[in-house]
Amino acid sequence: MGHDVSAFLKEYLPKTLSKEIESRPNAKRKKVIDEIFNYINSKLFNESKLDSNFSGSTCVTVIFERNKLICANAGDSRAILGSYKRGSWISTSLSNDHKPTNREEANRIVRRGGRIESLKDNFGKPYGPERIWIKSENIPGLAMTRSFGDKIAASVGVICEPEIIEINLAEEDKFLILASDGIWEFISNDECVGVVKDFYSRRDIKGACEFIVKEATEKWLNAEEIIDDITILIVFFD
Repeated sequence: MGHDVSAFLKEYLPKTLSKEIESRPNAKRKKVIDEIFNYINSKLFNESKLDSNFSGSTCVTVIFERNKLICANAGDSRAILGSYKRGSWISTSLSNDHKPTNREEANRIVRRGGRIESLKDNFGKPYGPERIWIKSENIPGLAMTRSFGDKIAASVGVICEPEIIEINLAEEDKFLILASDGIWEFISNDECVGVVKDFYSRRDIKGACEFIVKEATEKWLNAEEIIDDITILIVFFD
């Protein structure tokens, strides 16, 4: 039911966060964002009819305040900035992926009683990404250390608390890309900016999204039997 959890976030997180920021203009942004992320997660657990024991969603959110961008990320979705500086296009990451390969993230899981292991084949050989399990059972097998929902994983240290990064926009910054791990598994930040820049010059934002989704889908089909969630949002700056 991960898609239902994502739909729940899309319904409640942006409007709740916007309303709270507007009503508390002098409050520290990190404090407000932390509170709202936790509030929405609690609402998901206690008020929604969704069974989120084994279902969840990542979330990457970007807030615009004048010339400042505030990125709040929980999970392995990612936000990047495409900029044209000194005659070259460059990418700047606005978020960090929260995965068990991150030592600080992994330490929290272990401290909370979880274990981190990859899946194993019939010969006991590990394969695929490292995953999170409760100590005594082979559940839930989550491949990220932060998310909304995922109640079983939350019992061993998976959190919805976002990591927050702020930057000031410059004239050289041309567009923003937010996308799920289904994009970033096979397409690097630089590659993505290299594709989108051509569509930016034509002001074809729909074409940029469609091209990236097609590229990611083809790469998944060439490498795997299944396709991970592929979601992308692009913002062109005027």
